[in-house]
Amino acid sequence: MTYYPKSLNRFFPCYVFALAIPAFFLVSVLLYEPRALCDMMHAGDGISTMAGVYSFNIIITFAILLAVMSISRVMLWLLRRHLAMDLYKYVIWCIGETLVCSAFTALYLVLMDGGQGGWFSWFGKAITNLGAIALYPYLILTLFLCARDIASREPQEQGARLKFYDSRHQLKFITEASSILYIESNENYIIVHYLENGIEKKVQIRTSMKNIEPLSEQAGFARAHRCYIINPLHVKSIRKTSGGQNFADLGTGDEGIPISKKYYDSIASML
Repeated sequence: MTYYPKSLNRFFPCYVFALAIPAFFLVSVLLYEPRALCDMMHAGDGISTMAGVYSFNIIITFAILLAVMSISRVMLWLLRRHLAMDLYKYVIWCIGETLVCSAFTALYLVLMDGGQGGWFSWFGKAITNLGAIALYPYLILTLFLCARDIASREPQEQGARLKFYDSRHQLKFITEASSILYIESNENYIIVHYLENGIEKKVQIRTSMKNIEPLSEQAGFARAHRCYIINPLHVKSIRKTSGGQNFADLGTGDEGIPISKKYYDSIASML
């Protein structure tokens, strides 16, 4: 399975993870109080002269998780068009987040503990405890976003209609999602290629690809190139030319829609 929740291409759903991981850490350490995690938060007891070392460690660890996750999720959102993300790559990204959070937490705790045990010892404890905590929000939120994306694509199968608006938000074109072949960018316009009674037609609308991308994602369409969005339902095959360029054949007699390397994996996973 390589399906990647398209909701993560939008900022807020992506950033929710940056809030969920530290929040779940607080819930775990304050309500459930797992012994290993609580022992880790007692780093510095008997060494530091500070009152309330346990509570202070919890606050700093929470701040570390929030900072690392926030930076990571902003980077993931900014690089979304260049990573051609699928589920496997996303899992690796999440593991990387956990490792970085654990590394900085271990660095802080070893300093609080006066260097006793060494960084690697604390790093192992941090991976075990923080990784176990992070697993739950990662799984719950990812499965929720996958289910929501799949549900949002159901109307296309039921013949739902898509409404296209121009840059002034005036309604210009309505058609069934299943009839659309692909959408092409042409400077300040988009060209919607669609089928009507088995005949390919097209309509030009003054708007940008960026404006219609949320509508396209909701309909289950996919970005194939910076100038093209295609409907996977109409892709008959993907071929590679002798020059190494990939094309999606839609069975319309055209030479095909170019597929950029960064979008190839996501397109292939939808077929």
